[in-house]
Amino acid sequence: MITRDVIEACVKQDKKTQRVIYETYFPLMLAILRRYIKDEEEVLDVLNQGYMKIFNKVDQYHFENSFEGWCKRIIINTALDHLRSNKRYKDVFSFDAIMPAHKVYNDGVNNLSVDELLEIIEGISPISKTVFNLFAIDGFSHKEIAEQLNISVGTSKWHLSSARKQVQSRLKEVYPELAMMYG
Repeated sequence: MITRDVIEACVKQDKKTQRVIYETYFPLMLAILRRYIKDEEEVLDVLNQGYMKIFNKVDQYHFENSFEGWCKRIIINTALDHLRSNKRYKDVFSFDAIMPAHKVYNDGVNNLSVDELLEIIEGISPISKTVFNLFAIDGFSHKEIAEQLNISVGTSKWHLSSARKQVQSRLKEVYPELAMMYG
């Protein structure tokens, strides 16, 4: 548990407390970044950039919300900055086709493990995966996603719908009984 004393020592750039924060949140932040970035070397690079931002801005943390949540937000924003600046991802983010969002009702698969679900999500197209992660896992609104990715709200909704369809399709491949039950 990261205490107020640890955070206050980190504000003073104490290396020991920075290491405590780094080691405490390393597995969580690594998992978050792996949802957005496939290449492990890029993940570690972005993770280090994110931690540099955390340590440089820790004096801006005001103890109103959880420190972990504050750090997550910085790591996610660092990942999004990386995706926006990376040429490989630029064309993907410029898609602006707006399609009506469809309501999707899915009971899920009771025996699906977290690892299996993450593997299925990993197979989603890059921009749809990013929108899906931001919306379904990290709790961003479509408006926040649109601002972060520089796309329209409609495009964000379209990508979420597309991601859901891709997940459903993959689930039906992995679990053929779903295709019989849900069409």
